[in-house]
Amino acid sequence: MDHPPTPADTLLPIDVGNTRIGLGVWDQDGLHDVQRVAVAQPDSWPDALSKAWQATRHGKQRRIVLGSVSPQHTDRLLPMIRDVCDQDPFCIRADLPLPMPLDVENPDEVGVDRVCCAAAAYEHIAGACAVASLGTATTIDCVSRTGRFLGGTILPGLELSCDILHERTALLPHVRPTDPVGPFGRNTRDAIINGVCYAAVGALREIVERFATELREWPQLVVTGGNAALICRLADFVDSVVPDLCLMGVALTYRKAAGQS
Repeated sequence: MDHPPTPADTLLPIDVGNTRIGLGVWDQDGLHDVQRVAVAQPDSWPDALSKAWQATRHGKQRRIVLGSVSPQHTDRLLPMIRDVCDQDPFCIRADLPLPMPLDVENPDEVGVDRVCCAAAAYEHIAGACAVASLGTATTIDCVSRTGRFLGGTILPGLELSCDILHERTALLPHVRPTDPVGPFGRNTRDAIINGVCYAAVGALREIVERFATELREWPQLVVTGGNAALICRLADFVDSVVPDLCLMGVALTYRKAAGQS
């Protein structure tokens, strides 16, 4: 991108993940018209882009902003964006700085999605917060009271845990995460579901408690990602669930860079 970001009244934020690509529209009404497409179905990407771009048609200054944790999928998506929207996107890190300072050893190693989620949560909380993203991987990160990304933890997501149990054993079946039927897994399928789900809840509680000990205050816990609703039904200590937190953070990144936030 050869030119710096300028104020825009309408944004098309795109979040390229390992499993899904999220798209939405951000304008004076906030984030809306959110849709998600599977990365395994690239034939569906142009239609999703066309629908999203059409939803921005009332904007006078329209911009596209992209955050990605998958260079491979991004490389395939970029020409589609140019073809459908006749505009180059602003890519976070390549064209736009991250939306908050990182207090970690290797800032370049931190996923854009983690920082965008953290920045979006902090924008609303304006205080110490923990941000858990329950997707392909589960990430649980911490933001200080002053708005610095402090780092956090990465562990296998629910589906990934189920996949590994099946792939690395001879007899365990392949199951999908769902609500446990009770604390006792009375068959192998339920035992796997219980183990994966309750382990995620336990990790979430333990990690946030350790954040609180270091911070000397209890951070508000915000949860997002594809498995957020499932885990939050089992975790009564979650403060809020925000399904589209990363897309909000992607849009926030542009607005900050353009001096709009």
